[in-house]
Amino acid sequence: MDLVPIGHDLGVFHDGVGGSVRQVRVGAELEELTEAQYEAWLAAAPDAWLASRRLLAPLADPVEFASNHRLIPLALGLGNTAEEPWLFSAGVLYQPMVAMTGPLYDLWQWAHLSPDLWSACREAAAVAAQAEVTSPEQTDPAQVLAGALETVPQLLAAKVACFDVRMAGLR
Repeated sequence: MDLVPIGHDLGVFHDGVGGSVRQVRVGAELEELTEAQYEAWLAAAPDAWLASRRLLAPLADPVEFASNHRLIPLALGLGNTAEEPWLFSAGVLYQPMVAMTGPLYDLWQWAHLSPDLWSACREAAAVAAQAEVTSPEQTDPAQVLAGALETVPQLLAAKVACFDVRMAGLR
């Protein structure tokens, strides 16, 4: 995945006289997309207009990407099950849409409270270290970020998360 769609898909907006646009919220801004632009945004297809509007971001430098974007949960945390206690689900009530490991589930649930994803990964690694976790996948912020970014296609496809721009003013 070279590019990532940025923003919260708000769906179709009908103007009441037969026209419609797709709306995507990026930060505090509302972007209106044609159907073709929307499809390009969903597919994260290279598009200069979308990139200039902050609707697409490159993943070439994961730390730079994570320093400028937040991971926002868009579904309910459904927890784990007795049959698979190592997997945690997100979705809508009684309808899991995606399953993830416990550490990723925690990051997915709490990352939006940090100003950016990189801060969230550093905080998650510090918490794991304080809990005496020894796995570098959970205690090294770069590995926490790598694990999170590996799951991006599944989280975005299931619409249980989106990326947004970094929010100034958060702790």
